[in-house]
Amino acid sequence: MEICTDRLILRPIVPADFDALMEIMNSRHVREVWGHAFSPEDVRQWIAKRRKGYAENGADYLLAVSQETGEPVGQAGLLKEEMDGKPVWGIGWILGEKHEGKGYATESARALAAYAFTVMGLPEICCDIRPENEKSRAVAARLGMEPCGRFVKIYRGAEMPHDIFRLKRED
Repeated sequence: MEICTDRLILRPIVPADFDALMEIMNSRHVREVWGHAFSPEDVRQWIAKRRKGYAENGADYLLAVSQETGEPVGQAGLLKEEMDGKPVWGIGWILGEKHEGKGYATESARALAAYAFTVMGLPEICCDIRPENEKSRAVAARLGMEPCGRFVKIYRGAEMPHDIFRLKRED
């Protein structure tokens, strides 16, 4: 699975992306949202989980690489996951700190939504966002996603409230 946008190439994550992912996953904003720094072992497990997602579901987080510079700017993907006890296809994005505020998350998410609806034939996609994550909430709004619930996700033993947003395919 590879998706091109005007400025980005979204491609599968490979083990050689370790250094780029260490930087992305340890940006200030990611640490605030996820509630911790990512160790080298965490990032190795992250890569393995993405690779497993490709094999089992045909999709997962992809590395977002600038077409102009070849530099990774973040990750975005379609993920088979569970939200509030229900199986859904989720959409997610994680940017490196120096690439925030440039429209990359919205550009990636729009391309992934189009892929989900046209190629995968999905009727809807969802995302879960922490209430304090204003940047991701703004991306969801730009995509036209509507709030449709809230649940508490247990992550590393901590309760983390998440709001659920949904985007339906237009027929």
